[in-house]
Amino acid sequence: MATNAVANVEAADEPSISETAVFANISEHGARLITGRQWSKGSQVIVSDALVNFRTRAEVVYCAPYSRCFAVGLKFDWSPALTGSRIDEMVI
Repeated sequence: MATNAVANVEAADEPSISETAVFANISEHGARLITGRQWSKGSQVIVSDALVNFRTRAEVVYCAPYSRCFAVGLKFDWSPALTGSRIDEMVI
């Protein structure tokens, strides 16, 4: 599903590293975000959006230059330890 929704992305092991990003597209398995910083492949991040009560852990599967930003591919980890709704449970 294509979208222009805004989300917060933070490093799972260092919450002080965070930024606001834009969802380019999203599915129940993962997402493509447009970010201002480069994220390392394999790193763990927390993606959240307070507007739709969404929060989940994800793994960075790629990070590629995109215009003056970066396109970041994420694979979601639906851990029960995180609160919020899953994409397939949300109505957008």
